[in-house]
Amino acid sequence: MHPEGKMITVETWTEQMVETSFTTSSSFQIWLVTKGRLTVRINGTRVRLDPGMALMLDCGQLTRVERAEDSFHMDVISVDPFDLFSPFLAEQYVTPYIERIGYYVAHSSVPTDKAMLDTIDKAVRRLKSDSAFALLDATLQLAVVWRYWIQRTPVMRQHGYDRMDRMISYIHDHDTMKLSLEDIAAAGGLSRAECCRYFSKWGDTSPLAYVQDVRMQRAARLLCETDLAVAEVANQLGFTSVSHFVQTFKKIHNRTPLAYRKQKT
Repeated sequence: MHPEGKMITVETWTEQMVETSFTTSSSFQIWLVTKGRLTVRINGTRVRLDPGMALMLDCGQLTRVERAEDSFHMDVISVDPFDLFSPFLAEQYVTPYIERIGYYVAHSSVPTDKAMLDTIDKAVRRLKSDSAFALLDATLQLAVVWRYWIQRTPVMRQHGYDRMDRMISYIHDHDTMKLSLEDIAAAGGLSRAECCRYFSKWGDTSPLAYVQDVRMQRAARLLCETDLAVAEVANQLGFTSVSHFVQTFKKIHNRTPLAYRKQKT
């Protein structure tokens, strides 16, 4: 279900909103970059998105943003493709393709992609408008995009996806605990050395560095979304020393927790 019960949603992401943790797409998504550049790993493959490019993600794709430029802007459309068609058409044109078409990167320099990018841009503008027919127009435009996409050669998930997904889920489910390399490796059914190779390949990081990144991103959300004192945030994340928490937070976010809260709120 989409926010507020909407069948199609569009959000604007800036460099402040982009998180660097692994995420698994739960719906058909289109990332349309309109300003700045974004470097992202998709199922372990590094891709750079320039202004005017779009990343199309099928359900279940594992992504991790590595870097976003300052003054960055991207529109993200999320939709369940089954909502774009009648049940009869969905049975023919969605069911055989869902979770099998991987991802696709559209370039404005490719003529056929350019036409699709123009259609995506129209969908974004309609969704942001207050027109009575905005949802209808966007649905028709995204149905055209889906038709184009399912004709492309899919870029599939790499071998080892399931193991990586299990390790990431384990980290996110236990981010308040003191996790060891052995714990993470066991979640993926791997040795410690294999676990490190997976994280290096899929996210250009180490398992324990990623744990720290996840915890500090959760800390950032708590600072921005609650009135908890810094000591309480540190305690929720399992830190026994506030000074250690502050040092760790500053290493990730380049500012103290209080300075971060002041800037973001």
